Amino acid sequence: MQPYNGGNDPQRGGVYSTGHGFCNPYAEPEWKREKKRIRGAGNGIGLASIGYVLVSVGATAAMYAVIGVFNAMRGANIMSIGENAQWAVTLVTYILSLVVPFGIYALCIKIPIGVALPFRKTRADITVGGAFVGLGAGIIASYATSYLEQALGLFGIGITMPELDIPQAFPAKLMYIFTMTVAPAFIEEMVFRGIVMQSLRRFGDMFALVSSALIFGIFHLNLIQMPYAFILGLFIGYFVMRTGSLWVGVIIHFLNNSIATVLTLIEPYCSEEIYLFINLAYSLFAVVCGIIAMCLLLVKYRDMFRFGKTQSVLAPGKRAQYFLTSPALIIAMLIAVVLTAQYIEIL
Repeated sequence: MQPYNGGNDPQRGGVYSTGHGFCNPYAEPEWKREKKRIRGAGNGIGLASIGYVLVSVGATAAMYAVIGVFNAMRGANIMSIGENAQWAVTLVTYILSLVVPFGIYALCIKIPIGVALPFRKTRADITVGGAFVGLGAGIIASYATSYLEQALGLFGIGITMPELDIPQAFPAKLMYIFTMTVAPAFIEEMVFRGIVMQSLRRFGDMFALVSSALIFGIFHLNLIQMPYAFILGLFIGYFVMRTGSLWVGVIIHFLNNSIATVLTLIEPYCSEEIYLFINLAYSLFAVVCGIIAMCLLLVKYRDMFRFGKTQSVLAPGKRAQYFLTSPALIIAMLIAVVLTAQYIEIL
């Protein structure tokens, strides 16, 4: 008796293939479906990145316009903006420019909030160890930036970064400290190690880790902070994956930013020699503690820095290719290049 042949009707089981049973000749191969999903993720993250720039510019213009109208109503110079108002605008714009576009992306892909923002309790040993490793990684990342700066200097290329003047007014100084430390520790971790990285983990943890760190680096829009953020993003992202919680990322991010902010605040009150000594002493402390913490973690957890096998049907190179060639992400990266160019100069 001949086995059933579903013929050309995909709803009736497809065609019979010896040794494989019934299959649907109209079904799209799994690799094509995954390619579409990766491209979709790349386009979504690219649109959110473009949204970051648009919201930043739009929110800043809108708030300065409101301040100008308020000044006009009370008879003051419409261009007169004090330190407190400036830093209020900076803080609010920073939060809105990240939360709004990436929040919309999270809603569009319908990622559960517990998956996108995994604020779970973690093991104390891995959290503390990860914090010290993160401090050491911050020093390594800063040296990488220095080497890049020196290498570009050999070719007559100078790189700079946005410089923010330390405000003198007390409320403005508090907002400055909050904007430099607490806000990025929470907002950037929720966006890059939360929404972005967690949404990409379905394509493999290594892919999600590197891709999110790359987006995190590009987001800083200058060549001094880009390599630093990329390297630190790799370490933070890994410990978030290992612990299953954003808390370790928030702690590492907060510590690195807080120490950098403290060094910036004390610099005007120190001689060049004392400031250099403080920097070197902290660098040595962070690297040594980071190495010790990493060794202790490796002794206790032999699989500490191993990744599990991915279920992806695409090779790593193909996944990276499809992601990075997503049209919206290409446009976002071109915008980043243009904005980054303003901090590059020919010496």
